[in-house]
Amino acid sequence: MGLGKISKIFIYEKKGAAPISCDACELTVEDGIKGDWHGSDLQRQISILPVEVRDFQEEGFCLKKFKENVQVEGIDFSKTSPGTFLRMGEVVLQITEVFKKCYPELCELAKSRQDCSLRRQAVFAKVARGGWLRTGDDVKINTGQK
Repeated sequence: MGLGKISKIFIYEKKGAAPISCDACELTVEDGIKGDWHGSDLQRQISILPVEVRDFQEEGFCLKKFKENVQVEGIDFSKTSPGTFLRMGEVVLQITEVFKKCYPELCELAKSRQDCSLRRQAVFAKVARGGWLRTGDDVKINTGQK
């Protein structure tokens, strides 16, 4: 079910910092992405977004605000649910949330009731098995197992 590729990896050293793009990074169960401040939230260690969302949705408050760690291509996360496992190269992630909170008071898309693919496609995960993650690695959705 679902096969894609990692197109970009970003590390955020501290909240509000500019992203550091990298070709490879180490992930651990305890820390998420080594050196990324998001790892302290054990249920939201890693944020993932299909690159197609960035490429095709130009508007929206959250799209400017959302800071994904991993961009993937060729995966539709709208059909996944918490508990689903993702194999990314040698790493295994477990999806904890498939949803991005909406801010209708700040977003023109929400105010006008337009579709926002970020709400269906933003995924948060925790590390189930650590290792190295690299751009170009395959991404596979496994619904029931690590």
